[in-house]
Amino acid sequence: MTKILVAEDDKLISNSLCDALRAQGYEPSAAFDGEETLSKVKEIHPDLLLLDIMMPKLDGIGVMWELKANKEISDIPVVVLTNMGDMETISKILDAGATDYLL
Repeated sequence: MTKILVAEDDKLISNSLCDALRAQGYEPSAAFDGEETLSKVKEIHPDLLLLDIMMPKLDGIGVMWELKANKEISDIPVVVLTNMGDMETISKILDAGATDYLL
């Protein structure tokens, strides 16, 4: 089963995403801040990371830089979930190594 880690600090959004993914046959897990996200990525090695940019403790950009610096987890695809669609933010997201992003 495909493992997807949902990194989102808003529990309502996180629960909704996890429920929808579970209904489609995926195995979702949740993390609610950047530090927990890094810990869970190392623990479960998900097939995909859905990552919010605005999170406590370590933001999504910081999480991506940490992921890409660690050879054991740098290959995990990251799709960023954000409501910030300005070109500067999108450029930072892609420069940090995101596979793609969803507005």
